[in-house]
Amino acid sequence: MKRLLLYTLSLLLSFSTLLAQNKLTNDREGVEISNGLNWRFIGPIVGNRGSVVLGHPTEPYTFYFGASNGLWKTEDAGTYWEPVGDAYFKSGNIGAMEFSESNPNIAYVGMGEPQMRNNVSWGDGVYKTEDNGKTWIHLGLKETHHISQVRVHPTNPDIVFVGAFGHAFGPNKERGVYRTKDGGKSWEKVFYKSDKAGVIDLVMNPSNPDELFAVMWEFERKAWGPKTGGPDSGLWKSTDGGDTWKEITYNEGLPEGGRGRAGITMRAADARKVYALIDSETKPGLYVSEDLGENWEFVSDFFQIIGRPFYYSHIYASPHDANELWSPNNRMFMTKDGGKNWILNPGIKDDFHDIWICPRDPKRMIGTNDGGCQVSMTGGITWSSQYTQKNSQFYRVNVDNDFPYNVYGSGQDILAYKVPSASRWGGISGYETTIIGNGEISSVIPNPNDPNIVYNISGGAPMGSGAPFTINNLATGQNEVRSVWPSPLFGLNGYDLKYRFNWDLAYFLSPHDNKTLYLGGNVVFKSTDEGLNWEVISPDLTHNLLERQKITGTPWLSEYFGQEIYSTIKRLDESPVKKGVIWTGSDDGKIYITRDGGTNWEDISITDSTLPEYSQVYEIEPSPHDAAAAYVVFSNFNTYDDYNPYMFKTTDYGKTWVNLSANFPQDQITRTIREDKVRKGLLFAGTESGVYYSLNDGQSWEKLKANLPAVPVVDIKIKDADLVIATNGRGFWIMDDITPLREKSSELDSKAVHLYPVSDHTRFGYNWWLDYVPGGDPGMKKNYFVQNMRPGLTYYELTFKQVNGERKRKFIDAGDPKPLGPAFYFKLEKEPKDIAIAILDKDGNEIRNYTKEQMMLNFGSESDFNTGLNKFVWDMRINGVSRVPDRPETTVIPIVPPGKYAVKLTVDGVSETQEFNIYMSPKESYTQLQADDKFAFWMEMYNQAEARTQKVIEALAKKKEVIEMAELSGNNKAKKQAEVIAKLIDSYEGAYVSTGRTLAEVINLPATILFKLSFLSGILDHSEGPVTTQMHSEFQEVLKDADNADATFKQSIDTELSKFEKIIK
Repeated sequence: MKRLLLYTLSLLLSFSTLLAQNKLTNDREGVEISNGLNWRFIGPIVGNRGSVVLGHPTEPYTFYFGASNGLWKTEDAGTYWEPVGDAYFKSGNIGAMEFSESNPNIAYVGMGEPQMRNNVSWGDGVYKTEDNGKTWIHLGLKETHHISQVRVHPTNPDIVFVGAFGHAFGPNKERGVYRTKDGGKSWEKVFYKSDKAGVIDLVMNPSNPDELFAVMWEFERKAWGPKTGGPDSGLWKSTDGGDTWKEITYNEGLPEGGRGRAGITMRAADARKVYALIDSETKPGLYVSEDLGENWEFVSDFFQIIGRPFYYSHIYASPHDANELWSPNNRMFMTKDGGKNWILNPGIKDDFHDIWICPRDPKRMIGTNDGGCQVSMTGGITWSSQYTQKNSQFYRVNVDNDFPYNVYGSGQDILAYKVPSASRWGGISGYETTIIGNGEISSVIPNPNDPNIVYNISGGAPMGSGAPFTINNLATGQNEVRSVWPSPLFGLNGYDLKYRFNWDLAYFLSPHDNKTLYLGGNVVFKSTDEGLNWEVISPDLTHNLLERQKITGTPWLSEYFGQEIYSTIKRLDESPVKKGVIWTGSDDGKIYITRDGGTNWEDISITDSTLPEYSQVYEIEPSPHDAAAAYVVFSNFNTYDDYNPYMFKTTDYGKTWVNLSANFPQDQITRTIREDKVRKGLLFAGTESGVYYSLNDGQSWEKLKANLPAVPVVDIKIKDADLVIATNGRGFWIMDDITPLREKSSELDSKAVHLYPVSDHTRFGYNWWLDYVPGGDPGMKKNYFVQNMRPGLTYYELTFKQVNGERKRKFIDAGDPKPLGPAFYFKLEKEPKDIAIAILDKDGNEIRNYTKEQMMLNFGSESDFNTGLNKFVWDMRINGVSRVPDRPETTVIPIVPPGKYAVKLTVDGVSETQEFNIYMSPKESYTQLQADDKFAFWMEMYNQAEARTQKVIEALAKKKEVIEMAELSGNNKAKKQAEVIAKLIDSYEGAYVSTGRTLAEVINLPATILFKLSFLSGILDHSEGPVTTQMHSEFQEVLKDADNADATFKQSIDTELSKFEKIIK
């Protein structure tokens, strides 16, 4: 009943739409024009690791959040988050940010997060905004890679200090403290210690901006673990605005011995008090100075604030109370007595990395952790949710064979998820995402024989040694861990472990036998009973580099949580063409193959002179066309601080390899590669900033950017004609229908016009009626749509017009909707003089057409089409019923039944046609005969609506004619008779269509004939189901009303027109 009421509301609201039409026609601000191939974010709607948070100085509900996926902004205290800077940032990784206090429209962002995990990404310097985040300019310092802090002078926004850590994976000189005095036009390095140590924290005295404190940290991350601490780590101070610096590392009261990471803080509440949280060989803990760092006193070594110092070591002093400190650590702890006693602050997630408290309002604050960020307007008593954020970090991606298909993956330090690729409700909201169980690493694989069974690797650090393979039953909620070897790794060198497993370990379900699992450690394991038993089927398939298997960290504190296990199999896969052909690749450069299911193994490692020894295999892609062919990509950023691409191919089972690296963009590392299942040699590669494709087997590459932000793409799957990707920071994305790439060729490029083959379309949704309900004025105003007993969706209404045949909405707290109909791709060499699209049924009858004028509106453009690739989506409806001028639309617009159709594109007199099929959803229980019968009924309703509408239009034309004749005659008697006729016609019009001027008037008038037909049509919108007896009966009742209205009107109008004719003569 609610659905029918809402559809009724949609009919009534069409009147409101009409009233607003003139105002909206020329309002183009905020209209998103999206032609050709585009990416679609699908979810999940959940946050992930952040690096920096900040509140706007003067806008109380505005906050910013930086992470490995870009910069995010909320204007409603964390209710909704939206990305800013995507169109400007060349890297998506944020490390630091600060606003100018004297001009809050100015802010500086430093790229590259300073949380030096194994999967940390780097940035490209500093960006600046002068309009509160709307636009950004790049200011250089590209090779700093990781910027820990940005400090802006309180009264001069052109004076800025940047704390640059430098490269995480090797030595470089672009480190230290940088200063600009001209707003970033030029930079000078005012403090530098060595090419091994960088700035990990930097503070400015809020009462004296010439006083600065810098924390230097000697650190280097490798694939086998971090080396943290060293002689160049320490504390430094400047009292002259950065011109000179004095070391205070071992000032009175500070600990002796080796130093690791440290954090430092001070606030205006006591401008002489400085706190430092120090990782020390002799006495780690919190220290305080009452005289600006000259002398220090030990305060606390509370274990919750000094745990895992390489990852945390954050300390934050409240701007309101110098004794109130916050320690973002594994949990968020707070003290109000200068650090003597600590209390746990409630939070949503763990692993905190930053916090900010408003200097003007102590209740206004924001923090970030491994699950996103949280805003508090209550001083930390309550926090906003992290489940409206879109910045999850994934390792791998998989899909199932359901319809619509689902996408699977494990998020960094969160959970394992199943996300639908499409929703019958339009936007893919959070409630449609299934939490599979504990996750964090590696792949999530659905069982193709049982949709309720899903496999994943259920944990990270605590069970890193045992490869905690887990079988999850979605029907019962049971999660059963079936580890390959259930033994913890803590305190053991890699060579002391029974088996070694990569943090992002590889495993797969055989494409030839869905009961056989393979999993890689340093050897290959096989199970035929879902992990109850695991059999070793190979020798050690790595270099087994013992020196790289030692516990890492500082000499006094290890950092060994599973990410550091080395000499392991990182990638493992089987040829989809031939059973038993299995390829392995290790993180130390070994590649092996077996052609008999694991009985014999052959070392086929690459010995190309351009490939450094022990290069890390990041992907192996067995060709879907040839069992002897495979592609391998390597990445050496965390082995040699090397950011070059490495890409190879074999066509003879690894006997020889062809180096494809030189053809790839040289400023991109290669993370993954896939070959299309349909077009041989069509390749897709994931890099640190997006996706590239090659049409010629890797001889040349182009970026497949479209609307994808700069973000690491870690895995790619091809599902039918869709490209599905996992990102490390922006969740899952889909490019629907890559047919144009599959068809692209030099021959087609030379054509002036080309209509590409059309992919068959399977219907997936009938409840997307919100697509036809006006949700609010177009523009940047949030609209909330309630979906009856379900969580609602929040979106921007981008336009009342269609774009490429679709209504466009930008969803804020949901995944993007899949186009509701088949997509037509066509290429144009230049703007056409004339263009049209026609849809034909199986008999060649034209059932829908779009003229050039209509298509221009549909493309969101008043003037032209895109040269190159264009896309148009047909909503599977026929041409609509004609509209009575200045009256609400009659929404009897039948959806065609499943069947064979064709699209005809005509450009400047030249036509091309492509056939395609529309299929019924496999989840529907109805037959083709029922769908055809329903369409026949719907068409009868449509024909009646059109015929009756034409009668009303003819009557209105007669009314206009009579009034004009009476006016021209000057005969008062004729004018009075014309008024009588006009009233008769108005009454006749009112029987068919509402004549109310406002929504309230429309609601209070009796339902009209065309409204009743629209109401019946709305019921038919939602399924393929048969027409009920009651609908047939109601339709006949409506026709009786129409016949009576016509008969009464004809009898009266004929009489009155006869009188008028006699008078006018």
